[in-house]
This record gives sequence, structure tokens and C-alpha cells, in this order.
Amino acid sequence: MKKIFSTFFIFVFIANVSAQLEVNSSGDTQVSKSILLGSSTGFLGTTSSSTPFPLTFKVNNVLAGFTGSSGNSNVSFGYQSLNNSLKGSANVAVGFQALYTNTIDGHCNTATGWQALFSNTDGNFNTATGFFALAANTEGWHNTAIGDYALSSNSIGCNNTAIGHQANVFSNALSNATAIGSGATVTASHQVRIGNGSVSSIGGNVAWTNLSDGRTKRNILTNVPGLAFINRLQPITYNLNLDALDELQKSDDPKINHFRDSLRMARSSKQKEIDAQAKANKEKIVYSGFIAQDVETAAQSVGYDFSGVDAPENGKGAYGLRYAEFVVPLVKAVQELSEQNVVKDVVIASLQEQANEFIETLKVQQGIINELKQKVEKLEENTPAVNLRSGTEENSVMDLPDAVVAQCKLYQNTPNPFNQNTQIRFYIPESVNVAQLCIYNLQGTQIKQILIAQRGESSQWISGSELSAGMYLYALIVDGKEVDTKRMILTK
Repeated sequence: MKKIFSTFFIFVFIANVSAQLEVNSSGDTQVSKSILLGSSTGFLGTTSSSTPFPLTFKVNNVLAGFTGSSGNSNVSFGYQSLNNSLKGSANVAVGFQALYTNTIDGHCNTATGWQALFSNTDGNFNTATGFFALAANTEGWHNTAIGDYALSSNSIGCNNTAIGHQANVFSNALSNATAIGSGATVTASHQVRIGNGSVSSIGGNVAWTNLSDGRTKRNILTNVPGLAFINRLQPITYNLNLDALDELQKSDDPKINHFRDSLRMARSSKQKEIDAQAKANKEKIVYSGFIAQDVETAAQSVGYDFSGVDAPENGKGAYGLRYAEFVVPLVKAVQELSEQNVVKDVVIASLQEQANEFIETLKVQQGIINELKQKVEKLEENTPAVNLRSGTEENSVMDLPDAVVAQCKLYQNTPNPFNQNTQIRFYIPESVNVAQLCIYNLQGTQIKQILIAQRGESSQWISGSELSAGMYLYALIVDGKEVDTKRMILTK
């Protein structure tokens, strides 16, 4: 029996709609071609027809859908839906007071839900699905809101999209903004936000792809700084303060803020508990990253127009960073380090070659020195202390009692060994009458004798060009007495 009644119901409903459209095409001067369910008289029909159809329906026995004389092709189901429409056409309103204030020329709108598109007057091509979705929209067009209170703050903004419970915009006039997820809030035009502050992970099975076709790029310059920028960055760890973030996302419109806060207060105690726990868990996470303002300062200091900093418009809203953008200056920094390493490798190779040559030279010189040392040691072993001036044996100078001689000093020549010039320093008291610097070969033969007129601390330069390569002995003699003897080596 129920099946027969349902079939009859559908048949009669279609028949009545068809009859209505046929009546509306009969030449009536006030044709609206609108379908209304639940009018004050409780029938299915058009506003221009005065004759009720056989099948009657009642929706709370109140006005449901009123279209003016010039509006047409509207569909209205629900209490006071499309209540004040005058000229709007091709609108669909389903729900309590959906498209309630469509008073000017709003057309091609679809409102499904309690007071969805409630305030619309002249907005076109909007889609609102959900309790209070796009409820404040007046003139905005091409907006899509799905979810309770979705885009509820928008009034004149265009091309906006919000999906999710309270997915919304920062102000009433943004354009091309997208908010996806419960509580997602967009603070600027041409911006996309996914999720609210409690979201701790966003991802998928593949990485995000940025379009990067060379055919779409112009003004291409290879001016990205590398180390100059990277070295100015300050990596940090931190915890988030979600209350501070929430403050930065408040609107300039107090009404929007009050409405948002009232919705939060209206949540159930269970929902508030869930939200508070999610917030607490998020604030416990220790993140690694940078401070956006520091990155902005670092980029400006090197004249770098860095696209990785998402600065809020007019200083409103929160700063953000696009971490993928850091790859480019990092690659440049690695390239610069690679170039520096190549240069260093060349320098190191050259220095190593010079060091090898120097080592070989030192080996040769060491061989000569060792050979000369052996000769000296052998000579010393076989020869008693000799007065180098006379060749006769005598006591060491340390055995001389003369106090003046004890004050005299003879120092080791520098450099030693030498191949060009060497300096011999000495000290001679003022009381010395005659002082001489004598140079001998290893056989004890005097090669050179230099009369010293200076007293006190002084020195004498010896030119290697005056001698042959080999080891020599030099002695300081004062008033006929030998003060000290040193060895020096000349290399060629």
C-alpha cells in the first residue's frame, strides 16, 4: 500500500510541476517560472498563478518562498527561504531563511542550510552549504562555502572557498582566499590555509610539486646569494604559543571577532575539552627552524629579495616561512664552498710540491751538516784545546782569571746554516782595548780577521760570498785573550 501511495505521490508531484510550467507559458504578464513549497496557502505552484493545484503541502503553514514580479527560475524549499527576493533569478534556496534577503538582483546562487546566504542582496554565483554558511554575504560573488559557519564573515569578498566547520576569512572583503579544515582561517587575499593551530602534521605520499617551467619565467638572473645569506641565518628550537597566534589572526572588524568568540563559547564542554587537549599537545612539540623576521632581516642585509618569507599584508596577521625556498640559497652556498675547495686544493698541491722540494734540500743540507759534524767531532777527539791564533795548547778561557774577559759575550750567528749573509752578535765592555773577530777553517787556519771598534752590544755581518761552502769556527779575542768560539755553516 505504501509503495502504491509513494508512486502516486511522485506522479502527482511531477504532473503538478509540469502543469505549472505549462500555465506559466500561457502568456501571463507576471510569469515567474518558480517552484515554491510551503506557501501560506499550502500549495505547490507559482506566485503568478491564482489557481491552486490539486495536491497540497504545508511547511509549518508559513510563507516559504516569495518572488517578485520580475524574478524567475527560482526554486525555494523551506521556512522563509527566498523570502524577500525581488528581481533575483535562477536561485535555489533550501532551508530555514536560506537566501532570506535577496532583495536586489542576486542570481545564480545556491543556498542549502539554515540561514545560508541569509544576507545576500546582490551577490551572484555563490554556493553555500551548511548552517549559517556565507550568512553575511551581501554583494560577494563566486564564493563557495561548505560547512557550518563556513565563510560566515565574508560580505563583499569574491572567489573565496571555505570547506569545514568555521573555515573562514580574516575580513569581509578578501578575494581568492581558500580555507580548508575545521577552524582554518585565511588572513589575506590570494592565500591558502589548511587546518587550524592544533594540526600537528600535514602530508601525503608524494612531495608537493611547484610549477617551474622555463617557458613561463622571465627576467632570469643568477644573482642568488649563497654563504653571504646562509651565514646570517640563526637556526633555533622553539615551542608554539597558540594564544599569541590566535591574537595575530583576529580580524580588524570587532563584530567578526565577537561572533567568532561567541561560537567558541557555545561549544559543548566535551568539544572544549578536546580542543584544549589538542592545543596543549601542540604546544609541547619542540620545533626546529627560523624566526621569519630574522630571515627577512638577513635577506635585506645582503640585498636579497627572498621569496621564502611570507610577510603579512600591512603588518596584519602572522609571519610565515616557505622552507622549500631555502633550498636555492643552500645549493648556491654549496656551490661556492665547492669552488673554494677547488682553489684550496690547487694551492695545497702547489705548497705540497714546494714542501717536497724543500724537504729534499734539507735532506741534502742535513747530510752536509752531519758530515761536517763528524769531522769536527773527530778533530776535537784528536786535538787538545788549541789557541786558534797561535796553534799552541792553553787553558780554556773559563780558566782565565781576568774579570773583563768574563764579561765578554759571543752569540751564535743567525741564520745558521746560511747561504748568503749571517749576523754575529757580541758584547764587549768599554774597558777592552783591542777586540777582534777571527774566522777559522776546521784545520785551524785563520781565514779572516775583523777589528771591532764598537763596545757594548754590537754585531758583525759576514757575507757568504767571501767564503766557500763548509763549516767554520769563529772566535772573539779581546786584548789577546780568546773569549769564546762558535761554529757556523755556509751552504751554497
